[in-house]
Amino acid sequence: MRILLLLALVPFFSLGAVCPFEKHPTVAVRLDPATTFQTMEGIGGSAADEAALRAMPEPDRTQVLDLVFGDLEPSVVRLKVRPAIEPVNDDADPATVNAAGFVRPDDLLWQHEEIFARGDPFLIAAMWTPPAWMKTTNNECCGGTLLPNHEPELAELFSVWLDYVADTGHPLHSLSIQNEPEAASPWDANTYIPTRMDDVAEAVAQRLLADGHATTLHGPDNAVANFVPLYLPPILARPTASSVFQAIGFHLYGATTYFDSSTVAPDVEPVLGVAPPGLPLWMTEFSNTTFEGYGTWDEGIWQAELLHESFQAGVSLYAMWNLYRPGGPGEAAIVIPTRHGDPGYTITPKYWTLRQYTKYVRPGAVRIGSESPDADVLVSAFRDDASAKLVAVAINRHDTPRWVLFEGAGMTSAPQVVRSAPDATGVEIALDSADRIGDRSVLLPGRSVTTLVWPIE
Repeated sequence: MRILLLLALVPFFSLGAVCPFEKHPTVAVRLDPATTFQTMEGIGGSAADEAALRAMPEPDRTQVLDLVFGDLEPSVVRLKVRPAIEPVNDDADPATVNAAGFVRPDDLLWQHEEIFARGDPFLIAAMWTPPAWMKTTNNECCGGTLLPNHEPELAELFSVWLDYVADTGHPLHSLSIQNEPEAASPWDANTYIPTRMDDVAEAVAQRLLADGHATTLHGPDNAVANFVPLYLPPILARPTASSVFQAIGFHLYGATTYFDSSTVAPDVEPVLGVAPPGLPLWMTEFSNTTFEGYGTWDEGIWQAELLHESFQAGVSLYAMWNLYRPGGPGEAAIVIPTRHGDPGYTITPKYWTLRQYTKYVRPGAVRIGSESPDADVLVSAFRDDASAKLVAVAINRHDTPRWVLFEGAGMTSAPQVVRSAPDATGVEIALDSADRIGDRSVLLPGRSVTTLVWPIE
């Protein structure tokens, strides 16, 4: 049979035919659906500049909305709790709500309607600071802390804010009572020591349950993950707070750098050290704070690496900062104008590399084993039984292409292949393309991210 095959090929080559496939190094990647890790809960980002988004002129505003909440398909969206809903104390009695003392968050609720017109993401939220009148500094900026005995007042504000959100028909899934509680940052910020934060968490949990909110809590949302072992145990020691505590939230502004994804695992390690069995890890914010590489393709690749390494470290929810944001060109998947009413927007490379995950790795998918012998070909793989799909996201960090052969169980037919590379983003690679050989081999261009989706039969 081999002789007959060779003889059949002789006329093809003797006539000077050229092989359509390019010659590049090859990598064999093995997927193991039988080896399972965490169940994914969401991939997306923050949507915390709703007033600026609402102020955009048409048709740009609708185009951004369609991209961020439609085409991107984030399965988690992180919101910001605005202290402006209670600019002064409503009635000095936190046990009762004086509706006239609260201000409806119209921009947030407008965005809420637009989000759910395009998708159905998991909603989480965090507060950056209580209102100035609740704080020791009488200032929303730059730190300070909650005044003594004001836990009930803050709990009342949270309950009213959640009522506004729930009235849309799409209630919040999980709340963080304080963004980065250890950091007196030079913007709207508030700090707690660990033994004060547990008091606040307990008071908030009690009020939410009393008012009938199904919203859970997550946290402590530390900027530096090394602080989680200080903040988490006191919260989990409180009976009501621990009963509604859903996940360990944290950021990666400690050891992790935007240019070296190998630093993710050391950052997550102290969180794992205090994580009770079964409590998932949520990476709820991280961005490029280096002022380097903004808007470049390298920045997009670095983000993909951070996603990969976070999932390898056990993270089940990843929220970038930000899905959209005024300014630029960094910090956001889509950059919108700083000045209200100005037209235009910019889709950054981070949009496309994030999209390689958000559209295909959906909540409920289970991360499975994946092995690559090439340290610069990174592969995260997932089994999604609900949609009967096997998904692999491959990053080629080399400057030059690599052919990758995918081996293992569960790949019985040709996959859908979508990739984003410097010269083409979000492109589906057809089965008859010269960038594919058979059902399991695909060309990964240099500095690219490619997603493969096999049906599970």
